Amino acid sequence: MLFRFLAALRARTGIALVALLGPLSLCLPLWAHPTPVCPAPQGRGVLQLQPASDGPAQACDLQALERLPARDITTALPPALGLAGEHRWTGVPLRHLVEQLGGGDRSRIVLTALNDYAVEIPWSDLLRYNPVLAYRRDGQRMGIRDKGPLILIYPFDAHPALQQGQDYVNRTIWQVHAVSVR
Repeated sequence: MLFRFLAALRARTGIALVALLGPLSLCLPLWAHPTPVCPAPQGRGVLQLQPASDGPAQACDLQALERLPARDITTALPPALGLAGEHRWTGVPLRHLVEQLGGGDRSRIVLTALNDYAVEIPWSDLLRYNPVLAYRRDGQRMGIRDKGPLILIYPFDAHPALQQGQDYVNRTIWQVHAVSVR
């Protein structure tokens, strides 16, 4: 399609403009690919990120995730999640990750756990509740036995409607190891 455009442009404007546009068109595929969300992992990769552009998956380690914009949520989780009491959760806003991966309001956002449990998160949740993909609970990293190293946290105390029904309990996925944007 680009070559048809350049041929039509050449017929209308002459070769000088086409001579400039031709070499520039070779760079277009580079502009179409998003930059990596995380640098190459230095340690053990804990999260696979699949961008919306069907580009290659990106691996992130905890150190790289900790360098991304962070947000704290202090909340008590519903009893069904098995973590009693109020805790301070620190992590990357899921919206930030999704936007960095090229996602938006028409995207399917799927989080997958180590046991292959997967949940789809609506874009409206990112706007309304701004959940975080938490890597710290009360200032400490979480091991796999503690539902870590990553868990999606909604601000349950700030939004009582989140505690109605099972939807948001089911979306509070722990041991997250992949985020896909489609």
